[in-house]
Amino acid sequence: MDLAKIHAKPDLYLRGFKKTLWDTAGIFLLKGWKQIEKENVGTVDDTMLSEILRIQAEGFKNERQGEIIKYSQKFRKVFYVIKRQDKVIGYCIYHMKPFLSSRGFEKKSVIYSIAIDSKFRKKGFGRKLLEESIREMKLNRVFSVLLYVNVNNIPAIKLYEKTGFLIVKEVENVCGQKEMCYKMELKLF
Repeated sequence: MDLAKIHAKPDLYLRGFKKTLWDTAGIFLLKGWKQIEKENVGTVDDTMLSEILRIQAEGFKNERQGEIIKYSQKFRKVFYVIKRQDKVIGYCIYHMKPFLSSRGFEKKSVIYSIAIDSKFRKKGFGRKLLEESIREMKLNRVFSVLLYVNVNNIPAIKLYEKTGFLIVKEVENVCGQKEMCYKMELKLF
């Protein structure tokens, strides 16, 4: 019997348990979430999922469709879409996580996935989507926003920097197996 396989299963279960625990805490942080009116930016509904999955598949090589569907249910209040002429042209999915600071428990949000339809890139839609969703994060006293971006995705890095994100560190295996990415953060308070 292969010992590596025996030791891998408990590790997978532990990671799955931790993720479920964080997601549950994140859902709790959305209680009483205040939403604001945003021009052409709103929250997801089930009728938009097929278009969101198409945009995601167009922009990313890794399969996350199951996670996106799950997040569309669990984190609906912070799953934003941007539309043009009533057609979804992009999305941004956040999840919430608590952290302990000197002031007590604070809220951080993490961008799980963001993408704009290839026909609408470099036209300001990604920036608008980020700015509008971040404005709502501020209203709801989110301390900071985190994201991970592949070090080779220069257009996305430039967009994040224009929006105020700073590179915190370089990490491996977050954006994909054996891929390097930057952890970036935007402090709101």
